[in-house]
Amino acid sequence: MTIKIAIADDHAVFRSGLRALLEKEADFDVIGEAGSGEETLKMLESRDSDILILDINMPGLSGSKLAERVLKKYPRLAIVILTMHEDEHYLQELFRTGVRGYVLKKSTGTDLLQALRAAYRGEKYIDPALVDLVVSPYVGKPVSKDSGRLGLLTDREKEVCRLLACGYSHSRVADKLCISPRTVESHRSNIMTKLGLENRADLIHFAMSNGLL
Repeated sequence: MTIKIAIADDHAVFRSGLRALLEKEADFDVIGEAGSGEETLKMLESRDSDILILDINMPGLSGSKLAERVLKKYPRLAIVILTMHEDEHYLQELFRTGVRGYVLKKSTGTDLLQALRAAYRGEKYIDPALVDLVVSPYVGKPVSKDSGRLGLLTDREKEVCRLLACGYSHSRVADKLCISPRTVESHRSNIMTKLGLENRADLIHFAMSNGLL
């Protein structure tokens, strides 16, 4: 199945490079580009999309206001933020709005592709480089053990959980454990299902609470 992607960023050269990256993937189809908030709204009205890649800083509407308006009109659309801002305020505000992914422009193409596919599946994705922002609210606070749920995981799943919580990408986990990225993805899916977790923040908190970090 082809995943239809729209790109919203005010830098034309960046959009061109991003389109080139995405069009190398057999399951992605870039259906349009926009350079402002108003252009984005018009693009979404005229073309059916599964995912919107959205920059925070664009002319006209801010990224958060635009995301709010878009999701009100297209609640099933997955929005992945692609930005230079390593800021906890933006991260929390946009996830409260309902976006599914937050990726830094300085990150690898692999991170973005993982975020897009996760968002398409209905999952949330936070850039591994932002793990500290997610972990910081729990640092120095007492945590309660959850040995019952920890016992649901196999030894390999515990190791995968630990590495993902440390911020490793799927490919780095695969290299470290000498397994394929597809196997890592399978383990991650099993972990999230068994533990009833929704996103990376939940996974990090669980790992910290159970001594995996």
